[in-house]
Amino acid sequence: MRGKRIKKVPTKKIVDKILEDCDVVLFVLDARNPEGTRNRKLEKKIREKDKKIIYVLNKADLVPIEILREYKEKMKNENPESTVVFVSAKHRKGTKILRDAIKKYLHSESIQEGKVGIVGYPNVGKSSLINSLTGRRSATSGLVAGLTKGEQWVKLTKNIKLLDTPGIIEPKEEDELVMLGALRYEKIRDPVAPAVKILRGIHAINRDAIKRLYRVDVEDAPIEEDTLREIGRKLNYLEKGGEVDITRTARTIIKDYLEGRLNYYNVELKGYGQEREDNIDFIVKHLHDFPFVEDAYGIVTHLEGVDELRRLKVKKPVLGSKEVGDAVVVVSFGEKTYDSGRKKVEEYAKRNNIDLYSVSKGKCGRNRIVVGVGERRVNK
Repeated sequence: MRGKRIKKVPTKKIVDKILEDCDVVLFVLDARNPEGTRNRKLEKKIREKDKKIIYVLNKADLVPIEILREYKEKMKNENPESTVVFVSAKHRKGTKILRDAIKKYLHSESIQEGKVGIVGYPNVGKSSLINSLTGRRSATSGLVAGLTKGEQWVKLTKNIKLLDTPGIIEPKEEDELVMLGALRYEKIRDPVAPAVKILRGIHAINRDAIKRLYRVDVEDAPIEEDTLREIGRKLNYLEKGGEVDITRTARTIIKDYLEGRLNYYNVELKGYGQEREDNIDFIVKHLHDFPFVEDAYGIVTHLEGVDELRRLKVKKPVLGSKEVGDAVVVVSFGEKTYDSGRKKVEEYAKRNNIDLYSVSKGKCGRNRIVVGVGERRVNK
């Protein structure tokens, strides 16, 4: 069976179509370099058309949350009407928040049939984002820049369509476009210069990343072509005569960076995800007259019978703690799975020096709840 033919469309025509047809525009940015992957001219045109902009910081699993929040604050200051969402399309993290943000805006404007344009540089993950949002392979995705050749309308819900577009870029130096993933690194003649720039940028922030990945001790030494040769020797990229294949080494470094193996930050995915509310007063208020607060199972069965909690619909999962009597109660409310809720409770307790001695789970209406009870550890 033949695949669906995609019509190649000029960039200007794509931009005009987005400006005319779409109610919301998702600007997909690389969270490691949001400024470098912005297209301010296009942003200005969209604002002039009074279109809603949602900045999507993709690959957010590679960046510490405090840095993501700084980016978010800066973008909100520049464009107060915009929304900023952190996403890892690869790991399907944050996509529910993005879906909710789209629906919320369309609902606020009473738009029944919503059209959402998706724009960004090649290789920032537009097609991967669509696949993550829809839960199916709706768009062609991959590491290679420029896989999307023309416009593609993709159904998100019964009443919302997404417009996937080829990468729209501003004129930049070739090295910079390679580093952004906007040019296919395997096709350029000299990948050494962008590879050196990548290493220099990472060396300035996290030199351990280079040592950890390539087993090369760079320390305070300046990053030059000799650094690539040293890495090439470690990778055993040798030509006849024992010379290092520096071109192959450079392309490997660029690929490792684009795929996230070589990164500015040491980030574990488990530390990233949907932001959670931390105020559990709406739950704990139902425990003030409850006599068995040291029993997590008793707390859960008691809360399961509270009508207010059974009817409640939370927009974000809730995770927090409160001292009730002589005990510290840790609550996860609204997680997708019990396993996730239990892990959140245990991780929270560990971070906050709480020794749990009782944990239980249950359900309040549609909301999964996990309760841990313990005591705060006293440092001697």
